[in-house]
Amino acid sequence: MQELNHSNFSSMTSEDVAIVNVGASWCPDCKRIEPIMAALENEYKDRIRFFKVNFDTEEQLKDSLQIRRIPTLIFYKNGKEVAERLVEPKSQAEIEKIVQQVL
Repeated sequence: MQELNHSNFSSMTSEDVAIVNVGASWCPDCKRIEPIMAALENEYKDRIRFFKVNFDTEEQLKDSLQIRRIPTLIFYKNGKEVAERLVEPKSQAEIEKIVQQVL
């Protein structure tokens, strides 16, 4: 999963479908969804681009995205946010439901 920062965010999420995972290394829920996100990335690698944003180091980006709780998953299609954000997702099924809507 590629890291995003304030300077590359717009260009990286402007094409196709992208999922941005905002989290932090100290966050237990963020660690819990890491294997789920890795499985989804493996399954959808030809159709979706997967990105990470570090909640602690990317303050400007975090603020512009109005992130208050983590993990937060944001879904983009052609540069536009296209689905309800998932804040603290609980399961792979919950995430895949949104993925299917976005595709």
